Amino acid sequence: MEFKHIEYFVETAKHKSISKAAENLFISQQALSRCMKNLEAELSCNLFERTVKGSVLTEEGKLLYHKFSPIVERFRHTEDEVFAALSNRPQTLSFACAPFIFRILDTELLFEFEELYPNITLNRMEMPDMDIDDYVKEDSKHFALLALPENRHGMRFKHLPVLTVPLCLYVHKDDPLAQYEKVNFAQLHRKNLLMVEKKSHYHHMIEDFSSRYGVTLNKSFESSDVMQIYDLVNRRKGVFISPENSGAKMLFQNIRVIPFDDETLTYSIAFIFKDYDRLSPTVKKFMQHIIDNTKA
Repeated sequence: MEFKHIEYFVETAKHKSISKAAENLFISQQALSRCMKNLEAELSCNLFERTVKGSVLTEEGKLLYHKFSPIVERFRHTEDEVFAALSNRPQTLSFACAPFIFRILDTELLFEFEELYPNITLNRMEMPDMDIDDYVKEDSKHFALLALPENRHGMRFKHLPVLTVPLCLYVHKDDPLAQYEKVNFAQLHRKNLLMVEKKSHYHHMIEDFSSRYGVTLNKSFESSDVMQIYDLVNRRKGVFISPENSGAKMLFQNIRVIPFDDETLTYSIAFIFKDYDRLSPTVKKFMQHIIDNTKA
């Protein structure tokens, strides 16, 4: 019997809900359900009765909860004490990050974390998406902030969602599309599209959308410098697909940002890692800080 399975059981019993417990434990509902069934098989008893009101403890489940709940509580208290002790000594917390992420997330979150824990220094390493894949893969203690985990990674890496935002179209104010309040992706057929560089998963996203709509795009220019891309849109050299950035509209007067009419055209950001349980208490505290303080 693994301790994390006991922890999962206690969380499920506490909330009387697989979905709520899975959300708090940062695992999928399917994985949690499978874990509970395995635990019941190991103990040769039913721990829950599945009812319309949720997952209710059986008599055997109540006995197990009574025994294990204080142990899990002490473990979590000890984990907090360990983090407090670690955060009082100088340490550097390193993480990989895709270049565009903190143009969407608020960089103030990083400063706030360092103010809360002045002995922790954040080391943000910007690198292309595909290099981030390799970085996370090489060590179970590594983690990163990356876009499109649900579209790109599948089961390759586990992930914690941070934010999902709608994509918009950046066009020059004199472009015929600029007259619309919303645009359809099919209207981009044969448009000159400005792209971020090849090692970004952005390319997979655009290819998925193009295939969905049966659209052919002319990929006219690539750059890792998003400000250069905004400048090219401003000079009517092409269009760009990206989450909305209010700074771009302020800096480049000729740019119009138009939402898509398809609300499923989104850009998602998440922490990715190999094994959540192998991450340090400091890493978990940092991840939770970003998630809790990021608003859609």
